[in-house]
Amino acid sequence: MNKYSKRLLHYLASVAIAFGIVGFYALLALNLSIFNPLVAVLKEYSMTDFYYQVVGTSAERDTSRIVTIVDMTELKDRRDIAYALSEVLEQHPKVVGIDILFDGLKPENPEGDSLIMALAANNQSLVFALQYFDDSFDGQQFNRVKQAFFADSIPNLKEGLVNMQVDKFNGMRKKISLAKTVKGKLRPSMIKQLSDEYADQEIMPLEDKEININWSPIDFRVVPYDSIAEYGEYLADRVVLFGAVHDENDTHYTPHGNIPGIKLLAYGVESVVKQTTIKKSPWWVDVILSLSIVLLTKYLFEVAEKYVRNHKNRFARIGLKATLAMGILRFICIAIVMYIGFIIFAKFNISINIALAIAAIAFIGSAEELYKVIHKSFSKK
Repeated sequence: MNKYSKRLLHYLASVAIAFGIVGFYALLALNLSIFNPLVAVLKEYSMTDFYYQVVGTSAERDTSRIVTIVDMTELKDRRDIAYALSEVLEQHPKVVGIDILFDGLKPENPEGDSLIMALAANNQSLVFALQYFDDSFDGQQFNRVKQAFFADSIPNLKEGLVNMQVDKFNGMRKKISLAKTVKGKLRPSMIKQLSDEYADQEIMPLEDKEININWSPIDFRVVPYDSIAEYGEYLADRVVLFGAVHDENDTHYTPHGNIPGIKLLAYGVESVVKQTTIKKSPWWVDVILSLSIVLLTKYLFEVAEKYVRNHKNRFARIGLKATLAMGILRFICIAIVMYIGFIIFAKFNISINIALAIAAIAFIGSAEELYKVIHKSFSKK
């Protein structure tokens, strides 16, 4: 075996040991109940969560030019809601998504019911909320819907599902459904309806499919219900979301912490219209990329060690060989890998899982020492 083959074998063995150490600790965490809370969180954690925090703290937020929110938290009477909606329509929005479920008549307020129904019948730019329920709780067969009381009375009424997907372990909402099959019928989501109406075309095909919201921080202008006319320029030709901003019963845990449900819808519309939904790389790409990154890191470590050995200054050699110096080098390598991942995410909206590579880099020093021990023991034989 020539020296190049030996060196390659050395690299591959060290990298394999580094991944083996990571795997050992992962199995340990999975099989010890004391680590269950940590495992539950890490299963749903991705590098995009870190990137969102970086973007949120390092740059000024833009204000959406697509979506404006009208806050009707204080409005309880359907008559007042109808008046506010009428005023919104006078500002000529492109489409209005109503995040309110009118799920029954109000005998004590027939005028309010009549006004809401009249608005629905006479305005094709309104999209009403629809919710699905799964009585079997298996998450597969959605067998019941709750919709506006006038849904069956108005032909071609536009409705959109407002249910939002939640991650199983940490309760975080990162995804949206373009549509869901409910009672054998494929029903579009509110986000898809609003996005297509705004774009005057179908942006994504109607299918029972989940997509990843782009949670890059952005501000959405919030207009108070009693000042709608004053903010007309921010409503005209836009997607207007009409709903409660300060309802404590409608908050959701997201990469930005708890936010109201209507802002969650706003992020979804923004992602679909701009076509910036996050695309996750296939697992095999992550594996190959992680292996390549760690091999390159191992090579850089060897170059650094060779430089240290050949340094003329004795004190410099001692200092650079110290554990702290090697730790700093590992930190720099990890930082570079994370930065490259961030650039890919920011430029192309692609999420690459480099957590495995980062973990292996952290253990590359230990892997090298273990390799030397194993190699020495076999050499003696």
